[in-house]
Amino acid sequence: MRLAIVIDLDGDIMYAPEDSRVFENYPKPKLFDNLKDAEEECAKWNTGVIVDYDDNNKTIPRVRPFDDDERQRAKERAKANREVI
Repeated sequence: MRLAIVIDLDGDIMYAPEDSRVFENYPKPKLFDNLKDAEEECAKWNTGVIVDYDDNNKTIPRVRPFDDDERQRAKERAKANREVI
Protein backbone atom coordinates (compact mmCIF):
# COMPACT_ATOMS: atom_id res chain seq x y z
CA MET A 1 0.00 0.00 0.00
CA ARG A 2 1.35 3.39 -0.99
CA LEU A 3 -0.04 6.50 0.70
CA ALA A 4 -0.39 9.99 -0.73
CA ILE A 5 -1.62 13.35 0.57
CA VAL A 6 -4.55 15.03 -1.15
CA ILE A 7 -4.76 18.82 -0.69
CA ASP A 8 -7.20 21.56 -1.61
CA LEU A 9 -5.22 24.33 -3.28
CA ASP A 10 -7.47 27.33 -3.97
CA GLY A 11 -10.42 25.07 -4.73
CA ASP A 12 -8.43 22.61 -6.83
CA ILE A 13 -7.98 19.12 -5.41
CA MET A 14 -4.54 17.67 -6.09
CA TYR A 15 -1.89 15.41 -4.64
CA ALA A 16 0.85 16.98 -2.55
CA PRO A 17 3.71 17.14 -5.03
CA GLU A 18 7.15 15.57 -4.64
CA ASP A 19 8.76 18.99 -4.88
CA SER A 20 6.59 21.52 -3.01
CA ARG A 21 8.72 24.46 -4.14
CA VAL A 22 7.31 24.34 -7.67
CA PHE A 23 3.66 23.72 -8.55
CA GLU A 24 3.42 22.32 -12.07
CA ASN A 25 0.36 21.08 -13.90
CA TYR A 26 -0.21 17.45 -12.91
CA PRO A 27 2.83 17.07 -10.63
CA LYS A 28 4.02 13.64 -9.54
CA PRO A 29 2.55 12.86 -6.11
CA LYS A 30 4.81 12.37 -3.14
CA LEU A 31 4.22 8.76 -2.06
CA PHE A 32 4.84 7.14 1.32
CA ASP A 33 5.32 3.54 2.39
CA ASN A 34 4.25 4.05 6.00
CA LEU A 35 1.62 6.03 7.89
CA LYS A 36 4.11 7.81 10.16
CA ASP A 37 5.88 9.56 7.29
CA ALA A 38 2.55 10.37 5.62
CA GLU A 39 1.24 11.94 8.84
CA GLU A 40 4.36 14.10 9.15
CA GLU A 41 3.87 15.39 5.60
CA CYS A 42 0.13 15.82 6.09
CA ALA A 43 0.78 18.06 9.11
CA LYS A 44 2.54 20.50 6.76
CA TRP A 45 -0.66 21.10 4.76
CA ASN A 46 -3.75 22.86 6.16
CA THR A 47 -6.15 20.83 4.02
CA GLY A 48 -4.18 17.57 3.77
CA VAL A 49 -5.94 14.21 3.81
CA ILE A 50 -4.08 10.89 3.69
CA VAL A 51 -5.35 8.52 0.99
CA ASP A 52 -4.41 5.06 -0.25
CA TYR A 53 -2.90 5.86 -3.64
CA ASP A 54 -3.28 2.30 -4.95
CA ASP A 55 -6.88 1.69 -3.80
CA ASN A 56 -8.86 4.36 -5.68
CA ASN A 57 -7.91 7.07 -3.18
CA LYS A 58 -9.66 5.44 -0.24
CA THR A 59 -9.26 7.70 2.81
CA ILE A 60 -7.04 6.25 5.54
CA PRO A 61 -8.70 6.65 8.95
CA ARG A 62 -6.47 8.22 11.55
CA VAL A 63 -7.54 7.33 15.08
CA ARG A 64 -5.90 8.99 18.03
CA PRO A 65 -6.38 8.19 21.71
CA PHE A 66 -8.56 10.40 23.92
CA ASP A 67 -6.83 13.11 25.87
CA ASP A 68 -7.66 13.47 29.60
CA ASP A 69 -10.52 15.95 29.05
CA GLU A 70 -12.17 13.80 26.39
CA ARG A 71 -11.81 10.71 28.55
CA GLN A 72 -13.49 12.52 31.49
CA ARG A 73 -16.38 13.74 29.31
CA ALA A 74 -16.90 10.20 28.01
CA LYS A 75 -17.11 8.88 31.58
CA GLU A 76 -19.63 11.60 32.50
CA ARG A 77 -21.78 10.84 29.43
CA ALA A 78 -21.70 7.11 30.21
CA LYS A 79 -22.79 7.80 33.79
CA ALA A 80 -25.60 10.11 32.62
CA ASN A 81 -26.77 7.50 30.12
CA ARG A 82 -26.94 4.81 32.82
CA GLU A 83 -29.05 7.07 35.08
CA VAL A 84 -31.69 7.80 32.41
CA ILE A 85 -34.71 5.48 32.65
